[in-house]
Amino acid sequence: MRRIIYILANVILSAIIFASCSGVDEENTVNGFEYVDLGLPSGTKWATCNIGAKSPESAGSYFAWGEISESNYTEAECETCNLSVADLTKHEIIKSLRLTADYDAATYNMGIGWQTPTKQQYEELKTNCTWIWQDKPSGYKIVAKNGKSIFLPTTGYMSDGRNLNYANQGFYWTSEVESGSSKNAIGLGFSSNEYNIKSYYRDGGRCIRAVTSK
Repeated sequence: MRRIIYILANVILSAIIFASCSGVDEENTVNGFEYVDLGLPSGTKWATCNIGAKSPESAGSYFAWGEISESNYTEAECETCNLSVADLTKHEIIKSLRLTADYDAATYNMGIGWQTPTKQQYEELKTNCTWIWQDKPSGYKIVAKNGKSIFLPTTGYMSDGRNLNYANQGFYWTSEVESGSSKNAIGLGFSSNEYNIKSYYRDGGRCIRAVTSK
């Protein structure tokens, strides 16, 4: 509960950073953060920038799974590491295998109305959009059937305070824990020749592209 109390103040600060994304359309925002309506069947709208990023091409901030601020990305510092699904549920970190608002970095940093995407929302993005690899800046331009698009940049991932594979791979968290695991959660990983939803250690620092259902 202590986390949610600070959401409003944190959103104000984060909105100042996020508003630097070029071409912000004030009509397509939630709490001052811009989204793109890709016309997806679920109605999900995707943020134009990663949390903490100043432009769509920037990686922004990195989070261990279930953490709401940046860290050194070690197992010892990761609050959600080595907790079973039962323990995560008991401590109200997850509900129905998904992060609760108090432990969702998107909700904490961007305010109520924003969430970390679910596995299903990334699957929908894969199924309903065309993913086009770009070299400069490196990442995927994801084009919807309505002609609108978002860009997911390569990010690498943080481990023990170091960024690995920054130049040629992207790693993004979902809100979902790996069922049956006390160490892993679900994320999106990609390179120039593939983009897949996989299981990753929770203590690794990965980026988050938030979603809203406005």
